Formats: sequence, C-alpha cells, structure tokens
Amino acid sequence: MGWVLTASGSLAGPIDALEPLAVPKAQSDQRRLERPEIVDANTGAELRLTARAGGTLQVSLTSADLQVGKVVQPDGDFHVRVASGHDLLVLVRTASRLRVTRGGESATVQLDRSDEQGLDAAQIVLAGSHAARAFRRAHRQLSPESRESAPGVALDNLDILLAILQGDPGAVDRRAPASREIGARLSRVSCGAESSCYSEYEGEVTLAWGDFAQCCDDVRWYPLLQEVCAFTWLLRVESAWFRFIGCSSIPLKVT
Repeated sequence: MGWVLTASGSLAGPIDALEPLAVPKAQSDQRRLERPEIVDANTGAELRLTARAGGTLQVSLTSADLQVGKVVQPDGDFHVRVASGHDLLVLVRTASRLRVTRGGESATVQLDRSDEQGLDAAQIVLAGSHAARAFRRAHRQLSPESRESAPGVALDNLDILLAILQGDPGAVDRRAPASREIGARLSRVSCGAESSCYSEYEGEVTLAWGDFAQCCDDVRWYPLLQEVCAFTWLLRVESAWFRFIGCSSIPLKVT
C-alpha cells in the first residue's frame, strides 16, 4: 500500500497501518450518531429525535423547566422553540432568512451575505433571554455521548447558531475536527473504503470544515463576512445531518 497526503500536507504512513485505529473509531462514532433517544448521564436531560408527517424531523430536549423543540424540513428550513420559565425564544429559518422572535420583538438576519444591521437587531432580541441562557448552560453540561447522538448533533448546531448570533462566530472553531481525525478520514477515502450513509456524512462534514477554514482566510481582512462563513458551514453540516438520518436505518418513532 502507498502513502497518503494528510490535511496538513505531510505524508502519513501506509494505509494498512492506519486502518486498525481508524475503523473502530468510525464504527463507534456511527453507533453514537444513530441513537435517536438518550437520557443524559450528567444532567438527566432527555433528548429525542422523532419523525413527523411530510418527511420532517423533530428534535427535543427536556430538562427541568427547559423545553426545546426543533423541527427540520427536508429543504433545510427549521422552526425552533426554546422555553424556560416565562421566556420563549423562537427561531425560524426560511431559505436564506432567519427570524428571531422573543417577547413581542423580532429581527431578521440574512444568512447568505453580510448583514450587520440584522445581527445587531438579533442581539437586541436575544439580550436578557433566560431561555437562551438556560439552553446554552444545559448544552454545555451534556455528556459527549449525548452531544454525539442523533438529537445531540442537531442541538449542538442550535448552540452554535446562538453563539454566532450573540457575536461569537469563533464558536465554529471549537467544533474543528482534530488533525489526526481528518487524516484518518482521508485515509479511508484514499483506500477506496465502501461508501455508506455514515462515510458520506463524515466526508461532507470534513469538506465543510475545510471550506469554512478557507472562507475565513479569504475574508480575514473583512471581519463582517466571518459570520457568513460560519452560517454557510452551519447550514452545510445540518444538511449533512438530515441526509444521514434519511439514509440510515435509525428506527424513529412517528409523532
């Protein structure tokens, strides 16, 4: 077997030497992602993924007085409700527009271009949101097993979305795959591993990360465009997640 080029541009060893390490981890990652329901070991929060009529998917998180519901359409549009106490936050994506609503106030953000005015308005709507704080606090406390489950990945994407809206596009950097992990993924592709629902998902997530890093480098002199890079990455990985759920044989309950 030959040598392969890693994401860093250096040469890695023969693929045979990498496979014993890469394959078991890939199988473990896939099993976690295929879990539609889980009770978090750290917090007792209940995470669920169910199917709905029309091909939509619904993700929910229930923890104490926190209720989170996210309905994702096949075309990528979504409707999110985050409720805690008397506070209700609603986020609705329609194509390239995101509407943020709370307490009778609303803001619209364009996701496909620089929209400083929209982001400023969204931050005003989110300011003081008990529901947003409760969700992000609960999300931070979730175990890795919960966050890497099928509903957990969708909730992880919601946490990133809120972080970007609140002025932290660098939140995407904290989801960067380790360089060793990227190398292992490229190795599996290079050796002609049989395509599967999970390998296609894994490949798209890896490509999306590479494109995000390149996008940020391209706009490094234009900070206001970094959010566009982040939103583009987020929409791609969420689309990859939806396709994986539809492609795989996860036994989903219908609600």
